Order: sequence, then structure tokens, then C-alpha cells
Amino acid sequence: MGIFPLYVRKDREEILELARRKAREEGSNLSELILKALEEYLKRHYRGNPAFSLDKWVEDEEFVAMPTLGEKPSPELVRKLPDDMLQELRYHAYLWYELADQEENRRRCERGVR
Repeated sequence: MGIFPLYVRKDREEILELARRKAREEGSNLSELILKALEEYLKRHYRGNPAFSLDKWVEDEEFVAMPTLGEKPSPELVRKLPDDMLQELRYHAYLWYELADQEENRRRCERGVR
């Protein structure tokens, strides 16, 4: 690919200098450090958000996504969940319930209400 220009704003030059020094300490150079950082970034983000694509519901009629706590409980959806997902949903809902209860109690104590 050859030479690739990199524009760095004046207020971000310190980051570039710290990176250059760190690369030198590790026996490398800034180019390698940047490429390594980009490679790690792409491994995590290249495929995008790990949410389910809409075609999952079209292609697989049996597909069921884990419900979120933000949606109203649906008996129809819960009936479709396999046992392992049902147990996971129940466990996480319990953890959220406990955490919300602890937070409410903490706030009551802060306000001096029992």
C-alpha cells in the first residue's frame, strides 16, 4: 500500500507522541503500533453490533431472541423459549430485581426514610 498520510489535530499530537515513545520502548515503531491497534479494533467491531439481523426471523421460524427487561412480559414469547433460555431469563430477572431492591433501599436510607 505504501505511504498513508495520517492527519492529527494539534490538540491530539500528545497522544501520537506517547504512542511513538511506547512503540520505541517495545522495539517497534509507530506504524506497527497503529496497525496492531487497528487490527484489534477490527476484530472486535468489524462485524458490527452483535444484535440479531432481521432475516433471522424470516429464515428461521423457530428463532427466538432473549427478551429484554425493557419490554412488557409476554406469555407467548416465554412459551417459545427453550429451557436453557428460560432459566437464564429467570436468573437475570432475579438479579435485576434484587439490584433494584437494593438501590431503592439505599435511596430510602439516604433520604432518612425507613
